[in-house]
Amino acid sequence: MEGILVNTQVDRKVDTLLTSLIATLVAHGGHSPRVDSENLVRLPGFDDLIATLKLVAHITVPFEPARELSPEAAARAIHEAMEEASHDAVRLLLGAISQYSPEEGELPQFYVKRLTESLIFEYLLAEFAAGSLTPVLVRPTFDGLGEVLVAAGKFPKAHGPGSQAVSTSMMGSSLATTWAAESYREKLVTRFWLELPPREKSLALRGPDLWSVPVPALRQTLGNLANAGADAPRREARHIVLNYTRRLEHEDPRARQAVASGLNEFLPIIESLWPNQLPEDLSRAALAALQIEREPQTAAALATFIESLSHIAVVRGDYDGFEAMLLALEQSSNDFDHANLSVLPKRIFTQERVFLLVDAGLAHRALDPVLPRLLVRDADKLLDRLTFLLGEDRGGRFLTTMARLIRTIGVPVLTILETRLYDARPQRVSAAIKLLATADPDRLLRGLPRALPSWEWNMQDLAISELSRPENIADAQTAASVFSSVMINAHPLVVPMMIDQIGLSGESSAIPQLMEIAAGEHTILRDQFVRIKAIEALGRLRATESMQLLHLLAERRSGIAFAEPSGLRAAAQDALTLIEDRPASPSVRATFDVANAHGAVYAVPRRYMRVPLDAPLRAQVSAKAAGASTARVKTISLGGAYLESSKTLSVGESVQLEVRSGLGKKIHCTAIVRNSTPDGNGVEFVHMNDEDRNKLRKLVLRKMPG
Repeated sequence: MEGILVNTQVDRKVDTLLTSLIATLVAHGGHSPRVDSENLVRLPGFDDLIATLKLVAHITVPFEPARELSPEAAARAIHEAMEEASHDAVRLLLGAISQYSPEEGELPQFYVKRLTESLIFEYLLAEFAAGSLTPVLVRPTFDGLGEVLVAAGKFPKAHGPGSQAVSTSMMGSSLATTWAAESYREKLVTRFWLELPPREKSLALRGPDLWSVPVPALRQTLGNLANAGADAPRREARHIVLNYTRRLEHEDPRARQAVASGLNEFLPIIESLWPNQLPEDLSRAALAALQIEREPQTAAALATFIESLSHIAVVRGDYDGFEAMLLALEQSSNDFDHANLSVLPKRIFTQERVFLLVDAGLAHRALDPVLPRLLVRDADKLLDRLTFLLGEDRGGRFLTTMARLIRTIGVPVLTILETRLYDARPQRVSAAIKLLATADPDRLLRGLPRALPSWEWNMQDLAISELSRPENIADAQTAASVFSSVMINAHPLVVPMMIDQIGLSGESSAIPQLMEIAAGEHTILRDQFVRIKAIEALGRLRATESMQLLHLLAERRSGIAFAEPSGLRAAAQDALTLIEDRPASPSVRATFDVANAHGAVYAVPRRYMRVPLDAPLRAQVSAKAAGASTARVKTISLGGAYLESSKTLSVGESVQLEVRSGLGKKIHCTAIVRNSTPDGNGVEFVHMNDEDRNKLRKLVLRKMPG
């Protein structure tokens, strides 16, 4: 045989107090079963449990270090407690010790605490299984048993030899102190529910008293079911949640408060149980309960839960559900004088959720019919989101879907956009111009006479360039008429584009004004470059009534010299060539009339034929933001050029350009960046003096093919 040690000392710690306790129990005869008058064995009842717990509390007192008792005195105290206890209590305690024996090295205080818990759990679990203990009574029972232990565990402070006086005449044992803490009893209640057998637990969770189950226990149970992976456990968890939600109708205010708080705790589990769309029962029950709830704490918890449900609905694209919640709250706030109901719609319709709705409306899919109804509730937040997106580099990609959304919502948003044309914040003005030009350009045109004088030149340039797009304006003549009326208030850098658009539109009513500008007789628009633009527009309009003026401008002399500079005279000759259809008109017509060659679409439609250069020209570019840089001119026309450069310029930015067109020849001009690519930038010439204009004209004619 192996493993038997003879005459070998074993190092084993045995607590003398525990030894005294067990020896005293045995001495008091706890082994005989309890019998009634008919000599039948009877199971212990609730009174027996109470008596046993009191005995446990009494015999714990000698274990306390605060008592400062010697082992002999402690043993005597245990013996006295046994003498005072009933035989049944001693028998029950001895049976518990036999079943739950001390562990190696376990201190008496911890062992007695564990023994007490085991006694209580064994009794209450049996009572619950038998139906004698209902779910609602579990927590009160633990509280009642705790009060018994707290009262029985109080002991007077000894004042014998060697003892120290304390400020309190009564002290509690560690067992009594532990059970006096509500948090400790709450942990025991939670443990009770977690240790219930599956059958009893399932019946309780499906019953009407589900609300009395502690939130931690219910959360752990639901989490285990939700994470099981199989369909059956998840269905069980859904039934439990819906049953729990129905307890919001309970007449007991404690029940309603427990459920309202619990639902907020279970929210992550609820989301996982319904990954696609939450059931309407959740929001409907919470809204109905909030309408009639008068307890502030419960109402606040319900409001928080509804707010969370609304956020989930928006994130998951359940816009019908989100709208239903808003409508229910608004209807309820009119019917009931309830603080939570009056402010909750505003709490639900936050800026964050509006932005999520806007982003959903801009998605590349069919527009959900609910989104416009939701967004019209706060058109300012909608436009703030659109303004922010347009300020980003990727914002231009959303312009078409933004216009779709705005047109669907209609007048409320369009009206606010019109008012934003006069806003002091440039970003709002810029966004309003782009959105109106795409969604409803007629409104932008109507607002132009009033708004344009108050804008900086770059806002004016943006509005005119947006309204010049063929896809944005159905009636070019109407736009030209408006341009003609507001041109006097426009910035000098913007006027040339307006005149070009008037010439391309065929709007003959502008001819008298163009002739006045071309003749240099306009009170304000007398710049040579603007006059050249007016002459070109007369040629595009084939304005025969301007022929006499054009001949005069091209041929008039002052002595032996011409009265007008060469660039202006050349423009007049080109205009006459178009109007009179002279033999040279094909080449001139090619320069002016060939716009978007090869079907290409540009930010601003081309008004002149762009000529590719076999040998790129060098250029110096000076920008306010980017500083000076060099570039290569790849293509050029009377209206603009494409600059190949590693430095990217911002669209709409004004730059000074110096193009070296030959040996010692330079063309200076002011240009606006119209588009930007990784390889370079397209610019439009918006101002140059007469001499530079003439150099440019000769360069273009010389480089034209054929």
